[in-house]
Amino acid sequence: MITTEKVAKLILDFKYESIPLRGLEQSKAAVIDSLGAGLLGAKEPVAKAVAEIAFCRGGAEEAQLWGFDGATSLSNAVLINSISMHCMDYDNGGSLGHPAALMIPTALALAEKHRLSGKAVIEAYAAGYELGAKLRDSLGDIQHEAGFHATSLLGSICSAAVAAKLMGMDVQKTRMALSIAACLGSGLVQSFGTDSKPVQVGRAAESGMLAALLAERGCTGDPHIFEEAKGFYYVYGQEEAAIRRLTENFGKPVAVAAERGHFKQWASCGGNYEVLSVLYDLLDEEDIDPDQISDIVVALSMTPPGPSFRSNPRTAMEGRFSLSYNVASCLIDGKVDLDTFTDEKFRRQAVHGLMEKVRVVGHPECEGKPKRLQNESRFIELTIWLKDGQVISRRQDAVNRKQLSAEETYVKFADIGHLVGLPADAIAGAARLVQNYETCEDASEPVRLIRDSIV
Repeated sequence: MITTEKVAKLILDFKYESIPLRGLEQSKAAVIDSLGAGLLGAKEPVAKAVAEIAFCRGGAEEAQLWGFDGATSLSNAVLINSISMHCMDYDNGGSLGHPAALMIPTALALAEKHRLSGKAVIEAYAAGYELGAKLRDSLGDIQHEAGFHATSLLGSICSAAVAAKLMGMDVQKTRMALSIAACLGSGLVQSFGTDSKPVQVGRAAESGMLAALLAERGCTGDPHIFEEAKGFYYVYGQEEAAIRRLTENFGKPVAVAAERGHFKQWASCGGNYEVLSVLYDLLDEEDIDPDQISDIVVALSMTPPGPSFRSNPRTAMEGRFSLSYNVASCLIDGKVDLDTFTDEKFRRQAVHGLMEKVRVVGHPECEGKPKRLQNESRFIELTIWLKDGQVISRRQDAVNRKQLSAEETYVKFADIGHLVGLPADAIAGAARLVQNYETCEDASEPVRLIRDSIV
């Protein structure tokens, strides 16, 4: 069986019963985390702008928007909900980049239209997550080094896989959905810190939904889109691609359970999480006066500056993707929170003054190491020099960086719910439904509860 067809069959054959307990917990946490991030992000200008444009398109009211009043078409709902949940970089991470922003809006929109169960949503998300992990692993790093954003490039395929599975397609239509979606992904790393980043992620999610809807209606793509000479793997992976890895040991182990899924406690790029983890521990141990700092060096295992490449951010949004801004803000305020990325906090002269003392360099241990090994053994070493001659140095591996547990995502959702004006009983009710999602006959019930309860 050729690769594209085999992928389609693997997606359809992936079963809920194969998901370990940890995978179920991670999948449910992705749902509640997505709803919270989407409700909060719906207040942002880019989400409001896209919603305004999308509503002008018209269309049937098939799925609810999470932070807005009203329902819209499947494609519109996926686009807007994905942008809302990603625009503050507060949504979850994984090997694909931001898996939930690509797949949860698609799954919940279809669940609402077709009254699908929570169990079906969990199964589809885990299958899509599996595909995303395999795509990222087998494609290599050439596309990333060239400046493509993996989440946006690969995400349309994963969204299409989720949609095809939930829509009950056969192997051949699923194959067409994947093929069409493979032609629709895009997105550039250079967009990080601008409105384009959540838009390109939202478009990837929407493109997957569109691909599935087209395939359902008989539209075609190349049936060999992954494996042919001018297909997806040649164009984006070239000599680094190892296409056999795409289908090899699919679901063995199940990626959503095996990977250390990254649920965020800071609304900031994951590239800042190693250094923020170090700083939070350091500030618990040491009393550091920012005025007494003479120099700060962040040594990276990967080629500098990594994903948080905005060394001189121009806006608070760009500050989410700036190691120097995150370091300076954390040292001055003793924390990083939602206010850190407001215009008022960003404009402070004290922060910008301290940012000038931050240098981001490559760690000497990793000189000459291949890019893939740099990322797989990812770490940072933070060194702070004080004016009195004292030197403070700490090292942090990516695998042990701070993040929320699956259980803590429900606390995060509650905090966001209070911020956006959800009543306490609605917050508790939505959380309870998702915690018991495998028994929920209608997976859109938490969405409706939130919609009916927004003050």
